[in-house]
Amino acid sequence: MGRIGTGLGLLALAGLLAGCAGRHHKPKPIPAPPATAAEPSPPAGAARGLSVPQPGADGHFRTINSGIDDEEAVWHLRAALNVAALACREDAGIMRGYNRLLVDRKPVLATAYAAETARFRATGADALDQHMSRLYNFFAQPPAQAAFCRAAAQEAARAATVPPAGFPAYAKGALDRLEAPILAFYRAYDAYRRDLASWKAHPQAADRQVAAIAAPLPVRLSSAGEGRTLANWRIQIGAFTGRDAAETAWTKARARVPGLAGYKPRYENVPGRAGLVRLQLGSADDRAGALRLCAMAAAGGFDCLPVARR
Repeated sequence: MGRIGTGLGLLALAGLLAGCAGRHHKPKPIPAPPATAAEPSPPAGAARGLSVPQPGADGHFRTINSGIDDEEAVWHLRAALNVAALACREDAGIMRGYNRLLVDRKPVLATAYAAETARFRATGADALDQHMSRLYNFFAQPPAQAAFCRAAAQEAARAATVPPAGFPAYAKGALDRLEAPILAFYRAYDAYRRDLASWKAHPQAADRQVAAIAAPLPVRLSSAGEGRTLANWRIQIGAFTGRDAAETAWTKARARVPGLAGYKPRYENVPGRAGLVRLQLGSADDRAGALRLCAMAAAGGFDCLPVARR
């Protein structure tokens, strides 16, 4: 009996184990980790780490045009339209409107220039040059350029129709409209910075950053069109009747803007215009550098045009 009982017990245990084996469930698969969001990209093709101002406590951005008086607004408007005439080359109407403004509102602009010069006289000879460089750079920001050019086209057509007495008041409103696209870009970039900070705070952000560092950098080849941006540039500050007049203009330019004195002038005859001589100077690696030189020339009241060397 003991053996039979033991045998039956073993058979029962074997059956129980077999039954358990038949009822065994496969382990549930471990769910895949959720897909991680891609790293946020800067707006309008802007660079990462761009130095864009932070908004103030009231949520607004303070710019070079904030808190200026009416006369300074006139000079800032002239600078903005000068940048547009140089940078927005697809719209010939901007250049025409700007040139008309220089002629039709010459006394108003001259008064504004005198006030601007007096404002910076006490802070040193280079103060106005530096201010103009900042002003030109503000309006020449590439990410906002398309919208800025559209706004400039409207203001270039409107500016010359404003009566002289009402021009200072008009200039302030025009500046608001011209800097609106830049402020819109600032707001978009500030949102991008917040999104990027949130993305980096995610638990898997460190892994993504390591992978990005380990990945090989793409090789960027310059196309034939891009080769022009690598050419040296000059600036042209006028065309004059005869070499003597061009040299006299250069003497005045050096006196008004000491920062230009370190550059060598170049005098070129204008093809098809007998006796007309261009005055060019400086050397810049790209168009942006030429615009900065133009800002120096504009500080002395000269109109300026960046020219690529051929």
